[in-house]
Amino acid sequence: MEALASWLWNPFLAFIYLEVGVLFLIITRGAALRGVFDEVCAVWRDRHKNVEQIGGEVGHRHAFLAALAASVGVGNLAGVGTAIHLGGPGALFWMWVSALLGMSFRMNSAFWAVKMARREGDSDLFATPMFYMVGLLGQNGKWLASALALLLMVKGMVTANLIQANSVAHAISGETGMSNAVVAVLLGTAVAFVVIGGYRSILRVSSVVAPWMILGYMLGGWAILLSSPANTLEALGSVFYYAFEPYSIAGGVAGYAVLETLQYGISRGIFSHGSGIGVTPFWQGANRGDPSRSAYLAAAVPVADTLIVCTTTGLVVLTAGNWLDTTGAYLTVTAFGHVLGNGGRVLVTACLVLFAFTTIINWAHFSERCFQSLGGVDVDRFRLFFAAVTFVGPFLPLRPLWSLGDLLIGLMLIVHLLPLTYIVIRHTRVMCRDLLARKRDQLF
Repeated sequence: MEALASWLWNPFLAFIYLEVGVLFLIITRGAALRGVFDEVCAVWRDRHKNVEQIGGEVGHRHAFLAALAASVGVGNLAGVGTAIHLGGPGALFWMWVSALLGMSFRMNSAFWAVKMARREGDSDLFATPMFYMVGLLGQNGKWLASALALLLMVKGMVTANLIQANSVAHAISGETGMSNAVVAVLLGTAVAFVVIGGYRSILRVSSVVAPWMILGYMLGGWAILLSSPANTLEALGSVFYYAFEPYSIAGGVAGYAVLETLQYGISRGIFSHGSGIGVTPFWQGANRGDPSRSAYLAAAVPVADTLIVCTTTGLVVLTAGNWLDTTGAYLTVTAFGHVLGNGGRVLVTACLVLFAFTTIINWAHFSERCFQSLGGVDVDRFRLFFAAVTFVGPFLPLRPLWSLGDLLIGLMLIVHLLPLTYIVIRHTRVMCRDLLARKRDQLF
């Protein structure tokens, strides 16, 4: 499994992601980079208005917070630590690149989901990536949509669920000595309690928990970075320098090739923010409003997830200086504890639990929608099965799960991103016209 994932990513898929991302930026005239801030501010200003849920639709603020809760997970802690341990300091730079390019992927995905929903909103595929694949690709879109739905469902049930649960169990066990069985029961029960309530329950929990868990984590990380500005600046400099230079270990041996740095940065970045694999429409395409507004807000998710949260994690890890000795979530926990002591370790462990929990429940919704699009009807049993998978997670070895996750992400990029590229090229005039009109409305 590990060899297959490495073969797929190094260097084939990493370069494809970069090349297609640059193409999207050119085609859309960099729209994702220019309209994000205004839309986020507009949603913040309108936060007290009662416009969140109309029938089966999801309002923009709830959609953004839920999408953020789905993205900010173990990848922001364990994923960053793994990327730096395996790829060196420069891996963080390539995580940034993956996020900046991923903004355009998410923007286009949300735009076409809402655009098609306004035209054919009664479809059972509403608010899924399969919706616009079937609607805009014709007969070829049907089998591609089915393949993507199957891959997303497997990722949701297996890697997104199991990796989060496994990381939580190991972190709690390491800090408190609590057995994996106890963690499995508590986490599985909590997931079942929320998931059984359906998408409204998931939205409610995500919207409340996401802002506070991210804020608490960021305050802890910034306290560490501001306590030693010189070390922080040195770490930041190493990120830029080793993005294009091999990192040498003892004896002058090149321990980290630039290609490895790029591979782990791109792959772990995508694992964190999920751009290009088709998850965007599940929340941010679940309305029939202005597709341009949904598009801009979708583009903001990688900014918050990777450019802010992952950067904080990466710089803290690099300033602690022990990234060569250990990896994963344990690396992040020990890095915070290096400066903040036991309080830092408790903070990261608590954030890891909340990050993982919100990611699991959101992926439960994504998997459920894919299950339905493949013809599944017994939703209640599917929800219980998903919670049962969470229970199994703490007892499995972690390394094969990460490899399986990389493999599934690679396959989803091929099945979703390449058809989306065809859609964007073919219909670019329609999208650019609407996006520019939205920008003019913001200015005037």
